[in-house]
This record gives sequence, C-alpha cells and structure tokens, in this order.
Amino acid sequence: MMHNRNSTNSLIAAELGEQAGAASAPVSSSDNCAIRSRWILAATRVSVFLRAAILFAGALFFVASQLNAAELHLQLTNPLDKDRGEEIVEIPLQQIAQRFHIDEAKLNSQISIIATAEPGDRLIPTQLYSSDGGTANTLLLLVNLKANATETIAFRFKPAGKDDTTSEAGTPLVFGREAPERKDDFAWENELVTYRVYGPALEATGEIASGIDVWSKRVPNFVIDSFYKRDLQGIREHNPLLSYHKDNGQGLDSYFVGPTRGCGGTGVWEDGKLIVSKNYTTMKILSSGPIRFAFRVTYAPWQAADHQVEETKTITLDAGTHMNKIVSTYVFDGHGSLSLAAGIAIHDGADASIVRGGSQPGSIVSVWDTPQDPAAGRIATGLVVLPDQNATSLVAASHALMIFNRHSGEPFTYFAGAGWSKADMPTETAWNEYLESFLKREEHPISVLWTKR
Repeated sequence: MMHNRNSTNSLIAAELGEQAGAASAPVSSSDNCAIRSRWILAATRVSVFLRAAILFAGALFFVASQLNAAELHLQLTNPLDKDRGEEIVEIPLQQIAQRFHIDEAKLNSQISIIATAEPGDRLIPTQLYSSDGGTANTLLLLVNLKANATETIAFRFKPAGKDDTTSEAGTPLVFGREAPERKDDFAWENELVTYRVYGPALEATGEIASGIDVWSKRVPNFVIDSFYKRDLQGIREHNPLLSYHKDNGQGLDSYFVGPTRGCGGTGVWEDGKLIVSKNYTTMKILSSGPIRFAFRVTYAPWQAADHQVEETKTITLDAGTHMNKIVSTYVFDGHGSLSLAAGIAIHDGADASIVRGGSQPGSIVSVWDTPQDPAAGRIATGLVVLPDQNATSLVAASHALMIFNRHSGEPFTYFAGAGWSKADMPTETAWNEYLESFLKREEHPISVLWTKR
C-alpha cells in the first residue's frame, strides 16, 4: 500500500472533520491545545489504520502464495532400478520465486520454505544454498527414493523466524570447524564420515601435509568436538589411552597422511612423480548446513617442474554420503597445459584397484587400505570421476590416481571418500559396490518435474 504525506494529512483532516478556512478563525491558547490534542489523536488513529492495512496486505500475500502452493507440486523420479539412499536435489531459487509469485530476495530473508512429501505430509530437510558463499540461489532438498519411485513434494511458506514445528533447517546433518585445539586443523563431517586438512600454523611446527585425513567412526553422530576434547585431556593427563588414535567405541583416527595425498589430495603429475603443495594457507566456510557443508581452501604457490603453480580447492560434503565433491583449480604461468592429479594413498599391505564401473572404464579407483593400528580393521578409500572430466586412471607412486590435463584456470571435478570395515563397509566388495552405485547415481540423476494438482 502506497501513501504520501498529503494523503495522510487528508485522512487526519477527515478524522477531525475540519472545514476549509477553519484555520483562519481566531483561537485562544486553550483552543490551540485542544486542536493539537485532536491532531495527535487523529494521527495515532491513522497510523494504526495504516499498519493494519500493511499487515492485511501481507496476509493477503501469504494467502495467495499458499493457494498457489496448493496447486503446484514437484515430482521427483528415480530413473534407476535400485534404491538411491539419501541424496540432495538442487532446485533453482529463481524457479520457485517465479512459480509461486514470490520476490526471490524475500526467500533469502523474510520468507521460509517448508517442503513436505505427499501423501503423509512428511517433512523434507531443506537448505538455502549458494556455491560461492554469497546470497542463496538454490534450494536443497534431501530425499530418499526407492527403485523407479516417484515422490511428490509440496511447498508452503511462512514468515521467517515464526515458530513452527516444521523447521526449515531441521536437525543438522553436517558439521565442520577450524580446530584451535590443534593449531589450525580444519575438520568436517556428516553422520557417516569425518575428514580433516591441515593449516599454516601446523606447518610452522614442521608438520607439512596437504593431503586429506580420514577419521573412522561407527556412530551416526558428530565426533569432531569429542575427539579433540578427549585428545586434549589425554595430553594434559599424560594418558595415551585418551588419544583419538585409540578406538573409544565411537571410532578413531588411524589413517596416515604424512606427505601422501591421503584421501583425495592433489598435485602436479610430472615424470611419474607427484609434486605437491604445503599446507593450506587460507580457508573460508561457504555453507554450514544443515544438509550441505562446503568450504574453500587455497594453497600458496610452489614450483612444479618449469611452472609456478597455486591451487584453490572447493570441498562439499552432503548428508547421507561417504563422498566429498571436490573442485580443484590450478593457476600457473605459461600457455600450455599440465597433468594434474587427484590421488588416494596406498599404504603397505593395501589392495588397490581400478574398478570397472559406470559408462566409461576407469571412472573409479579404490584402495582397501591398512590403518596405523592393525586392530582397527581396514580403511576404504576411493575416487570417482564422471566421463565429462576426461580423466585417466592409474596406480603409480604409491597412489591410485586420476590424471586431468588442464590449462591454467581450468577446474577439474572429482569425488573422494572413505569407509570403514568396522562400520558400514565390512568388505572390499561392499566398498567397491558402493562406489559403483554412487557413480551410477551421478550419471543418472533424479528427474525433476513441476506439476499442477
């Protein structure tokens, strides 16, 4: 509702019942006070009226949005003849704004989106997301589709901040943070897996590692805080049994990174050797959940053969998966291309393989690895790449590798993840089947269709 000062004054004048020319009549001081009081009372009444009108207009907007929402649904279909498990579907926020006639900017600040599966009105976990950490431009839906199944998603809207049992955020299923308990480790996790990278403060102590660490856990809850807390207590009390390198029933850190690529680190591949960076130099969290965690790390320039190179990595971990999505971009001098590698370490006694899965052979490399503590079972690691990345797989230099040929500034994308034999990956076969299933889901995504009732 729009109004200006003149229209407001007209309303006040009408409230007072003033006639033209009345202002020229002589009045006493007491009359002036009375008139002033009447004007204040009238202005207050008009202000209340205007506020009520604005609230009424807002109510009409929500009624219209809800009526439109009752007509529009989203159909999600699994094209595969196998269950998919938990998986995130991305819906452009602009698409929702246009279809429900809502200002997209308001979806970022004033209006919350609630998604439910029909029938049954089951709440779907959601998250507003931006891949660069800026203003959200995507709605994330966490779904779980059976083989060849179709699920219908309904939407409704509420003012942001209003109490509602169907919270937009829901229970956090991902988590990550910098760990000052150990210099500047950065660790992140979901309900299945936990990972870690190392920063410049740790590098200053002489511990140099740019690979990705794996923590093994058998519990579906977060362990980052408890592991660091327990480890610090062990240091204070000189009690090695409290170290997070000891299995306390939840899990442990028994994976050795050192100078290796760990579980998904990168490097320049030159003459059969990996030429790698030192620890990350900067870190920025791009998304903190509740169903997708994402962050960016950069690595200071280093010399690789005849080139000065530097790297930026964006790492994304969704709820319900063992696999990080990693987008790496190398910048270097010169006009030619470089062979850039993503790798997983092969420790003594490990079994490495190139798995024949997906539409293109060599899209998966897998390691059934040996932990530092022999009692800790086996740690499974793997890389998955889609055919459009034009990667070559090989086993060399104590790593299973994916090699990408790229010019300066050209990104490459791959997935890296881990499992544990004492959790949900009891055998090497189970792990390889998981990687094959993951690749198949990536190659055959859930289809999205808007429908009207």
